[in-house]
Amino acid sequence: MLDALKFFLFVILLLVTIMLNQHVTSKRSAELDLDLLWQIQDTKGVYVIPNQTLPSGVYTALEQSMIIGSLLEEYNDVNTSWVGQRDWIYRTNISCTANDYNHVLLTFHGLDTFASVYLGDRTLGTADNMFVRYRFDIKHQCDGKTHELRVQFRSPVAVASERARDRDPELPPVLPECPPDVYHGHCHVNLIRKMQASFGWDWGLAAPSMGIWKPVRLEYYSSALIRDVTVAISEADDDLWAVVVCVYLETGLASQRIEGTLTFKIIGVSLVNDNEQTLSVAETTDAQGEIWIEQRLTVRRDGVDRWWPNGYGRQALYSLYVRWADAAVNSVKLTNPDTYISEKVIRIGFRTVQLNQERATDGGLMFYFKVNDVPIFAKGSNWIPSSVLPERSYDANYVKFLLYAARDAHMNMLRVWGGGLYESDHFYRLADELGLLLWHDLMFACSMYPTNDDFLATVRTEVRQNVRRIQHHPSVAVWATNNENEVALRQNWYKTEANYSVYYEQYVELYVRTVLPEVEVADRWRTVLLSSPSNGDQSLKEDYIARNPQDPLYGDVHYYNYFLDGWNAAQYRGGRFVSEYGFQSLPAFTSWPEARSYGQKQLGELIQHRQHSPLGNEPILTMLRYNLPVPADPTADGYWPTLIYLSQLSQAMIVKTETEVYRAHRATFGTMGALYWQLNDVWIAPSWSSIEYGGTFKLLHVWLRAIFAPEHLVAFVNERRQLEVVAVRDTLAPNADELWDVEVRLHRYGSFRPVDRRRYAAVRVPPNAVALVDRWDVYGYLAQKGLRPADHLVLLVASRHEPAGGSPSPPPQPLAENFVLLDKLKHVRDASTASTLVAVSVVSAVCSERSNLTSVSLEVSVSAPALFVYLQLTPENSTLKQCQFSANGFLQFQPVRTVQLTCVDPGCRNKIQARDITVRTVNELLTR
Repeated sequence: MLDALKFFLFVILLLVTIMLNQHVTSKRSAELDLDLLWQIQDTKGVYVIPNQTLPSGVYTALEQSMIIGSLLEEYNDVNTSWVGQRDWIYRTNISCTANDYNHVLLTFHGLDTFASVYLGDRTLGTADNMFVRYRFDIKHQCDGKTHELRVQFRSPVAVASERARDRDPELPPVLPECPPDVYHGHCHVNLIRKMQASFGWDWGLAAPSMGIWKPVRLEYYSSALIRDVTVAISEADDDLWAVVVCVYLETGLASQRIEGTLTFKIIGVSLVNDNEQTLSVAETTDAQGEIWIEQRLTVRRDGVDRWWPNGYGRQALYSLYVRWADAAVNSVKLTNPDTYISEKVIRIGFRTVQLNQERATDGGLMFYFKVNDVPIFAKGSNWIPSSVLPERSYDANYVKFLLYAARDAHMNMLRVWGGGLYESDHFYRLADELGLLLWHDLMFACSMYPTNDDFLATVRTEVRQNVRRIQHHPSVAVWATNNENEVALRQNWYKTEANYSVYYEQYVELYVRTVLPEVEVADRWRTVLLSSPSNGDQSLKEDYIARNPQDPLYGDVHYYNYFLDGWNAAQYRGGRFVSEYGFQSLPAFTSWPEARSYGQKQLGELIQHRQHSPLGNEPILTMLRYNLPVPADPTADGYWPTLIYLSQLSQAMIVKTETEVYRAHRATFGTMGALYWQLNDVWIAPSWSSIEYGGTFKLLHVWLRAIFAPEHLVAFVNERRQLEVVAVRDTLAPNADELWDVEVRLHRYGSFRPVDRRRYAAVRVPPNAVALVDRWDVYGYLAQKGLRPADHLVLLVASRHEPAGGSPSPPPQPLAENFVLLDKLKHVRDASTASTLVAVSVVSAVCSERSNLTSVSLEVSVSAPALFVYLQLTPENSTLKQCQFSANGFLQFQPVRTVQLTCVDPGCRNKIQARDITVRTVNELLTR
């Protein structure tokens, strides 16, 4: 009763404080978020924005106050560039008392990026790295009076320019100095520790934001605070798991002697040795008030379930509880004993992950992950920040939507790309729950970097803090210290060749001598790669910079080729692990807010403005000209809706073809990973993404459910002009060979009925493996029959084998389906071109007011085979969000099929009717 009364009084006090525009602490609390009632203004006093909530950034605050329009609309990326070139101030008032605490710290978990922090008339310190946590001792100012807390930010654009100007002229420049002009970006981002993509990238706008992008907290305690807990879990012997737990304690900002007890519990799990539950500690923290303590716990193997990647088993997670209690708690009667106690709970998973690089029969090295001793074919994508504005990138609902979309597309791995952010705790928790393994770059990308003492010192802190925070998550599979910097240096991307030895020494100093040791000290559980792409162990043998970092016989590769026909499977050989590949497309016509008000020419100019690839739209157009009938006049009505549709179809075909070749090459070339570039976007613009900004699936993402399906029938025309058919099975259970029946149907484009069929009965498909079904000379067969390849395609279906005999049973359900084009679509002459080919009707529509999710069942009817049916909602349905079709861009060789449409519909206000669905097909273009 007394505790409840105290809590009630605390709530009343807090409410009164908010009304007085102040913040106070509670003696019963360990920390308090300072997230309310901030004021933001520029240093010139032109713009003053009151009553702001953290996390925050200046662009977000200006948008919400309607001082600027949305950064993501029209040309506002350029029109608002002045925001990132001004200095800004955040201020609020705080009041606290420190009578009952030995330590009171003001902790900023994320300041973006160059900031000076003041409390009252005292300067607390400065910040210069957005990835670093900063702590300031304010105990002596916790006097019960109100003090102004002020954070003054300097423009990162200005600071980066100053650093370039002040750099030692004896040293070569840090390259590249500026992004390509087409980025509309800013220079010298590699001289500062800020999200590298925030100064502009080929897929994103420049938005050099400033602000308090993570929580600010008052932390108060009297003994020690548990900051982080890391684990290293291994199989001790046949019956046991060994869990080595490292507890990172803090005692303010100064060295202090601590004596007390650490208690360890894995909730719901018994430890083998009860003595492991407690550990007596008598130690002295270092000069920064930090120390780490290690304890080994032992768990019986049969007492826990294993954690598995998506598609291989359950994601079993367990709560590890750690408690610090100072010896004073038991020896002296204290007024507030809880201030001498600190607790932390993390979730852990029992699994092993090994990156295998044994010698291969072709003389190279293999490169694949084994999880719980099972080789895993890594299927997935590359993750960029969910927003270009850091504070928005932590939007829990949107991050959840994107990660669920990856899980539902049968992905089991995402690569956290090195030009973005160390993600939120929420991101890693979801990855654990969904079974998404993470290939995690450190935040260095596509640049050379300085190696002066100050830069290396802040990098050490950055790596140490972030690896410790993230380390315990079972989803993290491997670290890589950078993205593409090894290959950039070796292949002279940035004209570094003239000073190669200097840049090489800087590379080794930064990654080998600085980043690598910090990761290895904080995480003894995982492999650390020096770069991606790299030759893995072979790069180490070649003094860290391989002669060919893109050698397909080693490590991982990034493969892009924009002017060979990407629809042609014969061009893809792959490597051991393809960690980047892909192709651009345009967001849906209805996704552009400007599509309603702009004419064709205006929209084309905006698309060109947002096309940041130095190659422009030419790769997209080239690929379309190779394969499809393309509209010729950019000013004609309907040009952009048609081109957008075709670009998405082409992207889906390219990534489908390439991915399926890589899956089939598991057996022949040892390919064990396919991570396409990229999952998500930060604005509506031409890019490589499969999910548009806001959540609309491109055709590619709809297709990925089949492309990455754990049981799949891969088919493509190989380099010998044979139709290669491969059964792919990633599943483990049942742990025995399965028998599949495979049917290959040869169709004319204009007929529902096949011209011919080939049947393969009882194809043996082992678990977690691929099996060749056939290599068929389909072109030779067509020639014998006097048939034209351009008038035909192949449809394939696999089902589980049903033994002959016994009672009659219904036809088996398809296990997998696929198709193969035998010539370019632009050569097709036998397909129906009627404008009334497709009709869509609404069968049922249900909306849940509880979930705000509307589900519509659509019936799609065709009078003749329809090629790549593309369904879209009309622009009038713009209030509906994250609308997805269960199938889209499909070949319809049956008269009727059902498609489900789901949308987020707040308040269930919309009633979708058939007229709200637009339809496009390739058939319509064949007459042009």
